[in-house]
Amino acid sequence: MTSLLITDIRKSCCDKGFDLVTAIFLSRVGYDLRSLDEKSLLVLESATAEVEIPAIGVRCGDQYLRIRAEPDHGLMVGEEIQFGKD
Repeated sequence: MTSLLITDIRKSCCDKGFDLVTAIFLSRVGYDLRSLDEKSLLVLESATAEVEIPAIGVRCGDQYLRIRAEPDHGLMVGEEIQFGKD
């Protein structure tokens, strides 16, 4: 599993009825973090930031994901989550 930190959540302007969630990869291993129902998520982008993107909480050099999520996802900015299979 991959540990992620939610840095931004906003309404998607392209996909009405969905949220756009940004999460950065953490190097932590072995933490008991919340697991996600991945059926309600769709990874739209995975990248390494070449510059700081403060609007979405990403610093230069961060590896991050942009995820489309159902509006009832229950995620919060600052929450650490697990994503993927063991």
